[in-house]
Amino acid sequence: MASTKDVELTAESQSYIDYTNQLKPLNLGQPLDAIRAANEEVAAKHRGDYVFNGTKEEVLVSGEQYQVPVTILRPQGTKESPKCIVIYFHGGGWVWSSRTTHMKLCEMISQESNCVVVNVEYRLSPEHKFPACYVDAEAVVRWCLDNKKKLSGSDSALVGVAGDSAGANISASVCHLVKGLDFQILIYASVDLAERTVYASYNKYCEGYLLNSTLMSWFMKQFLNSADNAKDPLCSPILRESFTGLPPALFIVSEIDPLADQSSAYKKKLDDSGVKTQYKLLKGTVHGFVSKPGHFKTTTARTVQLVSDYLSQL
Repeated sequence: MASTKDVELTAESQSYIDYTNQLKPLNLGQPLDAIRAANEEVAAKHRGDYVFNGTKEEVLVSGEQYQVPVTILRPQGTKESPKCIVIYFHGGGWVWSSRTTHMKLCEMISQESNCVVVNVEYRLSPEHKFPACYVDAEAVVRWCLDNKKKLSGSDSALVGVAGDSAGANISASVCHLVKGLDFQILIYASVDLAERTVYASYNKYCEGYLLNSTLMSWFMKQFLNSADNAKDPLCSPILRESFTGLPPALFIVSEIDPLADQSSAYKKKLDDSGVKTQYKLLKGTVHGFVSKPGHFKTTTARTVQLVSDYLSQL
């Protein structure tokens, strides 16, 4: 592992920080289209060359307010119907990223785990502020539960949610809204928008490790209608009164991440309520790697293996 100050980083994390330090600082005052385009460009540059041999189908899911675009990924080359349907919500602070930035990850999960992946294009802020993304998520999850056989070929397929960062937030939240899900996979999750600065990991890693305090505050300004929204359990699921009956959860956590301790705190809430959990810590790893599998090859491969192993145990 490489070292930055007193923090031990993996070679992949250190080299990516070195790469970003050579770039022109992100100007959050420029037009949002330019910010989003820059994010898409970075993801494309580090997408990697993983070859997906399955199929993709584009579908519009009718939601309460919006026709939600999804890409359905199905693996090929196996005789058995896929055991699981994974509904994936991408990260990006509720403001940027897309199905495209996270498509390689979804391809890897589908193919390596022999599962169907539904890659969701929920509405982004600030054009569609809180709670729009949760409305879209609930619509897609209910549609998937109603269409198991159409999606996987089997009425007995297990259905669950997965996501990273803001997408993990959406995943965790929708588990409180929709009953009957079989699993949740939360990758470096954000589950507490109200009190993010109280966590030790925030104070230790909020500067110098990609996801910083300025960017997090900017995300909140774009996403929320007012500061009071942060206290709503819909966007801060750790503030829910009950966690009983939630689906089993796999937490995949980057160690060098201001959000790391939120996963630990949310896991405790689930554990205390009798929900089965697994916790996997990626030591020396920074936030945001899953949209850059071409750079974070080892870390992404390990993450996909953790997901595959978890799904096989269900």
